[in-house]
Amino acid sequence: MLTRLLTSASLLSFCFLLLLYRTFDLQVLKKHFYSKRVRESTTYILEQEAPRGIIYDRDKRVLASSKQSASLIVFPSILLNLRTEKKKKVLTSLSAILSLSTETLEKVLKKLSKKDSRPYTLQKNLSLLQVATIYEHRLDLPGIAIQKQAARYYLNNSLLAHVLGYTGKVSPKELASNPSYRLNDTVGKSGVEKALDRELRGKKAYYRLQVDRYGQPIEKVDLEQIERRRPDPGKNVTLTIDLDLQKLAEKELEDYDGAVVMLDSQTGEILVLASNPGFNPNLLVSNLTNQLWNTLNQKKVFINRAISAYPPGSIWKPLVILSALESGSISPRQKFKASGAFYLGRTPFRDWTSKQVLADLKYTIAWSRNTVLYQIARELKDKEHTINQLAEKFKIGQKTGVKLLDESPGEIPNQEWKLKMKRRNKNFAWYPGNLLHYSIGQGYLLMTPLQAARMTAGIANNGNLPKVFLVKQIEGAPPTESSLEKIELSPQNLQLIKEGMMLCVKSGTCQASKLRKLKVEIAGKTGSAENSQQAKTHAWYVAFGPYVNPKVVISVFLSGAGHGGSKAAPVARKLLEAYFEKYQEYQGS
Repeated sequence: MLTRLLTSASLLSFCFLLLLYRTFDLQVLKKHFYSKRVRESTTYILEQEAPRGIIYDRDKRVLASSKQSASLIVFPSILLNLRTEKKKKVLTSLSAILSLSTETLEKVLKKLSKKDSRPYTLQKNLSLLQVATIYEHRLDLPGIAIQKQAARYYLNNSLLAHVLGYTGKVSPKELASNPSYRLNDTVGKSGVEKALDRELRGKKAYYRLQVDRYGQPIEKVDLEQIERRRPDPGKNVTLTIDLDLQKLAEKELEDYDGAVVMLDSQTGEILVLASNPGFNPNLLVSNLTNQLWNTLNQKKVFINRAISAYPPGSIWKPLVILSALESGSISPRQKFKASGAFYLGRTPFRDWTSKQVLADLKYTIAWSRNTVLYQIARELKDKEHTINQLAEKFKIGQKTGVKLLDESPGEIPNQEWKLKMKRRNKNFAWYPGNLLHYSIGQGYLLMTPLQAARMTAGIANNGNLPKVFLVKQIEGAPPTESSLEKIELSPQNLQLIKEGMMLCVKSGTCQASKLRKLKVEIAGKTGSAENSQQAKTHAWYVAFGPYVNPKVVISVFLSGAGHGGSKAAPVARKLLEAYFEKYQEYQGS
């Protein structure tokens, strides 16, 4: 009997100790674990995007920042499970508030699942009146809530649109290709915004939203904060752009489809990267409609002409002459008969003027005589390959590496290109006439205004080709370092090319670019490139200055504008005058 009592007492004591330990384990040792489980079963994490990093110009003037905004969010699991009549009333109210048709709203909601409790952003950048109206009728709008957001804001509207780009809602394709993106994320769509999206985005804030026992948000959605992790703003970015010069460039482009590029010839910093027509990225940030998108696309405003490729025309001639000199195909003192046409067999290849002269190489550059270039092309030792070898050293046909993802590499008709053309068309052939067109910057050759500026910088720097860059510094990282790549060229040959370009401004086709107000001597080259899609030629102009110890280069491209000397050169003159007036240490050089 005593044994049974002792055994029972021992069992009871063991059970009591076990229960006591389990209670201690649940309430003390695993308190935080189970508290978190309870909290997560009664609340839902809601993300809020961080303000994107600020983008500055080289003088720390703000180009893009963030402003406080409000978005309308929908909880599909609530709204889509309403009775038909109730849901219809909600959509009718939203249609009036958002100025969207009920058909448009229904089309968007069809993409969502009734079981999805995650919030979906229906419209961003609400007006104060829209926010007030939604709050006023919130009891009649189940499944609808207002969320505070940081919206992108471009202080200068359309200015620098192609450089800065714009932001927008992440697309299904972007979601699939980037695991760090989430539904409703705002991401960079073009320009610097896209190229540096990871740096500019920052880290999100997190809120906890109360949910019912089924894990769904309560019907009267209230975004009052239960728990919050503050956002970490994105990193600030400083560009090399000079806002004053950029404004002037875009003003000068107002009447043209075209581009202006201006570089610091010593460092490769991009001071101006202008393209027209442009667009206002603020319109795309808020609520981009299909109608607006189609309208802008039809106007071709999203094409950044500064990094798109076109036939360069006569700005190509200095490089052709230099390649002929370097290869020994011609001599520096050689002269050629310039006339109205050069005949290849019975086919005439015409000049822009019928004036007959005995032209040396400087005169040929200054007056852009096609017939001389045709003769030089015929004397090249290795035909077009002679030109290609030097063109590749100047990195024509290659992307510059600037932080803009839609940059074109351009095109030079080298062996690789010919094989590609042959694969496309078995009947493709390179004829002697193609070489003549190539020698004056026509035919299959394509170059971007940015590449033209870099090429000009290489000539100005006596064969030192700068690495061009747009991003001066990203917050927390060292500044971008400038670098020069040496192209081994004869100093005498380079000097001849530069003197020909200087003569072009003094007395040749570039006279409209002469800086008459300032004591600064520049050297340049005009170009007029034919285009089968337009009656008028593309107008080109490239220049560097001062002639001694160059500091800046410029490239101007005006699509279908006419002659480079009468159209592009005056634009360059205004930009160069503004540059030297601002950086006065170069006046009088």
